[in-house]
Amino acid sequence: MVRSRHAGAVRGFTIVELFVSVAIVLLLVSIGAISYEKFKQRARKVQCMSQMRSLHSSLMAYWTEHGKWPQLEEGEYKYSEEEFFKFWLAATEPYGAGPDTWICPEDRRLERRLEGDELGTIGSYAVTRFDAKSQSPFKWNQPWLIERGSFHGGGAHMLMPDGSVQSSSNPFFGR
Repeated sequence: MVRSRHAGAVRGFTIVELFVSVAIVLLLVSIGAISYEKFKQRARKVQCMSQMRSLHSSLMAYWTEHGKWPQLEEGEYKYSEEEFFKFWLAATEPYGAGPDTWICPEDRRLERRLEGDELGTIGSYAVTRFDAKSQSPFKWNQPWLIERGSFHGGGAHMLMPDGSVQSSSNPFFGR
């Protein structure tokens, strides 16, 4: 019996098969990278909403203990941004809202880039000014806090009196 010298040889990949395999792997990697980035963005959005709810709890605790909304001195509108946030941090920190609670994760990345990791006293949320009546924060049905930018796309987040977080693009949906 005569054996051919190619009969037992293992066949390799052709160039076309190799290119198709590499293209499929690259496609899967790119889809995975896009999905991962969207997952991270969604996680930062959820963390921001959670921090706003923590601020709601802190403000409720302040209101429960003092019977009023925290207020900067009447007629004092010349506060710097840092003084403004120092006031709100001092008002809410005893109730669990530390400096990180006041900074949206999406906003934090920008601030760290600009400040070289020195955040100072800043915040991502503008706080509503109410009158001295104890029930005003609840009866007006207006946001207690609002993000100072549309960090997540689709409008800024707003913290409502009931503790829900709404988008400014449709703030009173279902109300």
